[in-house]
This record gives sequence, C-alpha cells and structure tokens, in this order.
Amino acid sequence: MALHIRVECSAVYEFIGSFMLFVQRKWIHNVDDGLEWVRDVEQQAPDSFLIRSSQLQNYCINEFDMLFAASLKLNHAHHVSLFLTQLQEMSDNAWLSLFADSGLPYDNEQVIRLRQDYIPLLHEWYEHYFRWSVPNWEPILIQDAAEKTRLLHKMSPVDLIELATNGAVFENNDHMREVVLAPMWHYRPIINTCTFTNTTLVLYATDSEEEDDVPPKSLKRMIHALSSDVRLKMLRYLSHESVTFSELVSFVQLEESTVQQHLVILRAAGYIRTFWNGKVERIFLRQEGIADLSAFLENYVQS
Repeated sequence: MALHIRVECSAVYEFIGSFMLFVQRKWIHNVDDGLEWVRDVEQQAPDSFLIRSSQLQNYCINEFDMLFAASLKLNHAHHVSLFLTQLQEMSDNAWLSLFADSGLPYDNEQVIRLRQDYIPLLHEWYEHYFRWSVPNWEPILIQDAAEKTRLLHKMSPVDLIELATNGAVFENNDHMREVVLAPMWHYRPIINTCTFTNTTLVLYATDSEEEDDVPPKSLKRMIHALSSDVRLKMLRYLSHESVTFSELVSFVQLEESTVQQHLVILRAAGYIRTFWNGKVERIFLRQEGIADLSAFLENYVQS
C-alpha cells in the first residue's frame, strides 16, 4: 500500500508539545536552550501552576499521545482556544471511542486524569505562557511547512520524511497508511513520533536562520556528537551493518537509558539513519552526515 503524506503547520501540535516538554522535562538537556527556557517560563507562571504541573511528572509521558490523538481527530482548524473548548466538551464515551479508533490502550482511568489534571493545566499553560510565545516561533514553522509542501511534488514520501527528520526512513507496510509531518520549535532538535492506527504523526524539529557570524546550531550539534568516545565507538559499529537497539546496547554494554541519550545526540547531528516499519527499528550510519560535517565546517570558517 502506497504511503500517503501530508504536511501540517499547527499551533495545536506546538501547544501540546511545549506543555509536554515543560512538565515532563524529558530530554530537556538535549533541547536547544532547554534549561534556560524552563527557568524563563517558571519566572512567568504562578506558583500554584508550577506545583500542580510538576505532579504530571509522575505520569507516563506516553499519555500525551491521548492529546495528540485528539488533535488529529478534532476539527479545530489549528486554533488552540477552539481545541481547548473541544477537549472540555468531549464526553467520556467520546474519549474512549477516540482511544479505540487510535489504537491507544487507555481506559476510564485515563479519561478521569485528562479531566482532572491535564485539561485544566492546559488552559493555564495557554494563558500563562503559550499565547504570548506565538510570535517567536510561528513564522518559522509556517515558512518551513511551506517549503516541505513544495517538496511534496518533487520527492518521494519516504525521501521527504528522511529529509525533514534528518535520517528517519519509514518503510512501507500494511499498518501505516498516512504520515503527518509537522514542524516543531520547542523540542528542537529532537524528533517526536506518535503512532496511531493507520496514521503516524511525525513532529520534526526546525531551526531559524543564524546570523552570519554565529556558528550554526547544526554545526555545533555535529561537533558535540563527536566529542564522546562512546558515540564514536557507536558510529564505527553502525558503519558495518544496520542493528536493532538491543544489539547496540549489547555492543556498548551500557544501560539502555544511557544508550538512548547517546542516540538522541547522534540523531540530532544527522549521523544515523533509522529504518522503521511500524514494529521494528533498525539503526545504521548515515554517510551523508559525515560528509555534511566537512562541508558545513568549511562553509562557516571560510565565509
């Protein structure tokens, strides 16, 4: 079955993603200006919001898939205020039906949690931070989405996904019929993927243009990725054949969480290619990333 792809620039995706990053703090050390951003937001938000939102760290980050599933299902025209109203008005049965249609293994317990914890805090997130942040990132996302839309007619779906994600290869399979590509700002340079029945939402990172005399963030990520003996060892291993994550863990003999951290850095630098068919992910060296380092470095130092 042919893979269908569409590009969506949505403030709703950015809204959910920014809230998820703030309350969960997952990979915050790998996010551009992550800790500085958190401190700035904390200075703006009321203490009551900070205390209650910190409690969401006790919940599984995968529960945010419930909100992303709703963002795909509801007809909000990418307006956050309308999306919040729709969330508030959804019945318990509507939520359970959404979970079933999306292939999410959630039940009444998660519906109660949505109503009592997530949705009230989302309203506050919008008022205290998000609606004031829009001018900082929305023009960048609109421009990037327009560029990717133009490329839809020039590249295959698989090639466009790899370009947007800096190395993720989605192999055609019977379970994945549609991929929604959405540019994201707050989580850059990390790629987030939400997999639902027949649809995969790929939230890819996009950067703003740097000033001429400032080293590009992409170049700094590439240099940083090579500053670790472990990551260099991983790249050498991946250059021979594609491997699964468990095989990579066995090779480097480190904790899974540590290996995952190293992979996040290598992905952000564009040094690895991941092949995913909906069930199994294989990892391989991305030769273009090695070549890009030399070109980007030469371009910067000689400009």
